[in-house]
Amino acid sequence: MSDILLKVEGLRTSFKTSDGKVNAVDDISFNVRKGKVLGIVGESGCGKSVTSLSVMRLIPKPNGFIEGGKIIFSDKDLLKISEREMRSLRGNDIAMIFQEPMTALNPVFTIGDQIGEVLELHENLRGEQKTEKCIELLELVGIPRPEKVIKEYPHQLSGGMRQRVMIAMALSCNPKLLIADEPTTALDVTIQAQVLELMNKLTDELETSVMFITHDLGVIAEMANDVIVMYAGKIVEEGDVVSIFKNPQHPYTIGLLESRPDRVDKNQRLTCIPGMVPSPFDMPKGCAFAPRCSKCMDICNEKMPELIEVKPGQKARCWLHSKGGHKE
Repeated sequence: MSDILLKVEGLRTSFKTSDGKVNAVDDISFNVRKGKVLGIVGESGCGKSVTSLSVMRLIPKPNGFIEGGKIIFSDKDLLKISEREMRSLRGNDIAMIFQEPMTALNPVFTIGDQIGEVLELHENLRGEQKTEKCIELLELVGIPRPEKVIKEYPHQLSGGMRQRVMIAMALSCNPKLLIADEPTTALDVTIQAQVLELMNKLTDELETSVMFITHDLGVIAEMANDVIVMYAGKIVEEGDVVSIFKNPQHPYTIGLLESRPDRVDKNQRLTCIPGMVPSPFDMPKGCAFAPRCSKCMDICNEKMPELIEVKPGQKARCWLHSKGGHKE
């Protein structure tokens, strides 16, 4: 247990809506190891971003709320500490790179002002010291002419540079845990590769643990040590990255892997998972993936299977591996 930095147990996060309560994250548990990258993968709406916001205690109130569970960070349950204590952890010990830098950065403040605010709040830096640290951070993430960039506004920078600024802000206090919520989604392929290379380098040098959230399995293969696959608010498979890619155990994981563009030749039709993610207001009675699953059995439509160990270090939530189902 000494190598675990973050331990999430039975986390349940819900939202109140005009049509009733929605369980966005439904009883999930996972660990983030020290100095390692945990990849969280799944389609849009599966609960990835809500999981990250839950860890940061940034679920929008009053409609959003954490119903239960534990979030243990460095032997401290984040759900039991005060908001003041949580504020001191955010940006200092736990930092987050948000999905869209143009909306995450404030358009009316310069880049230097926004990075400097973090340094002033958590590192107590002022004046020249603060300016020098801002320039040093921008150099660290590979931004050219940093002494000029600190005086510019977000709209004056490209998407890739804005994302690098977000990474610089997140790394400004050398956090123990970095949460990256689809940090490359809005970037073109070249800039995406540069950002991933940068994050790999920084992770190696600073030994920061990372929760890397994405729907891109290619990114997961490149970045992650451990992987959890989410569907409809639940974890359906987890394991180390090699096991997940070489020997996936859940039909959903298999479907995601087979739908990658690199799995088909030119002029061939892409493989896809049929159907859509179920509406949170109309969830199937049994396994949420059953309506889209080619291996669906009668029991799949009746009961939700447990997440069980199917191979050493690899778990899956599927009746193919559980009592009551049978392997084909």
